[in-house]
Amino acid sequence: MKQQEINPGESNRKFILHRKILRNGGKRIITINKRLLIFSFFLLLSIVFWFLTALNKDYNTVFSYPVKYVRFPKGKVLTNDVPERLDLNVESRGFTLLRFKLKSRLVPIIFDVNSFSLNTISNTEPLTVYILTEYAIEKIQEQLSSEIRVVSISPDSLIFQFTDMYTRKVDVVANLKLEFEKQYMQVADMLVTPDSVTVSGPGLLIDTIRSVGTVSKIITGVRKNIETDLDLKPIHRIEFSNEKVNVMVPVEKFTEAGLNIPIEVLNFPDTLFLRMFPSNVDITYRVGLSDYGNVNQHMFQAVVDYADKESNLGNRLHVKIIKAPEYVVITDYRPKNIEYIIER
Repeated sequence: MKQQEINPGESNRKFILHRKILRNGGKRIITINKRLLIFSFFLLLSIVFWFLTALNKDYNTVFSYPVKYVRFPKGKVLTNDVPERLDLNVESRGFTLLRFKLKSRLVPIIFDVNSFSLNTISNTEPLTVYILTEYAIEKIQEQLSSEIRVVSISPDSLIFQFTDMYTRKVDVVANLKLEFEKQYMQVADMLVTPDSVTVSGPGLLIDTIRSVGTVSKIITGVRKNIETDLDLKPIHRIEFSNEKVNVMVPVEKFTEAGLNIPIEVLNFPDTLFLRMFPSNVDITYRVGLSDYGNVNQHMFQAVVDYADKESNLGNRLHVKIIKAPEYVVITDYRPKNIEYIIER
């Protein structure tokens, strides 16, 4: 069989033709990509111009604005719930409205109740008054940007119920928890300044308040004196003379020590003698290094109460530590109970 001969010239022509096809196809792809890029650019540009033009126009929208009510009638306190936010129908340029919409936190409007004419609703108990919010537009407008015009406010009226204000002075309880580093302790009482506040509000609520607590706080890794401010925990419809207190706690390194003291007997007839087994108690305590040398056994008192004999089993009495320096912490004492016999 005769083998077909390959013409070298024809083979080169095919290779050159194939390269031209690939090159022309690539050019067409690049041309299409360029056209798409140019089209996208001008489309985006036209959108930006449209958006800027739109924002330059005037619009109406509603903002929900926080409000803080101040200056109630003298000697009166608010007893009902009033809106915490007012819906303001405002008009302004799109740029301004967008800026306000993007604000993460709006400053509350100050609503000065006493600056308005209070319309009384007759024959109501407690005293009930109302304010038409249309008369508040000008005062609220003054607190907003001059670029914004307040058109209307919702709700259209605000109702306030007032009763007589009562006051009393109560103690402050500091809710402060300290977690000490090893070998450190609190060496004296916590100092709270002021240690009491005046609370004001409706009489029915004031009569139930015996003390005011602070917001809880935990401090870890304590190894030196602590000084911190604590906010008072809010009470609904109650005002405080102070919103926060200062707390100081003395802290220092401690050492552990012990001593042995005699046990005293309470409520036992003078004509009899109570013999105890044992008659002394061993006390283990912690004390700050600065006070270690000041501690002696006369600062402690351990007792058994013979009047408690009916609540104890057999001839045993419970030992109580009823006196110790305020700057020591008793960690243990033994025995907890003693046996006794009565001698005449």
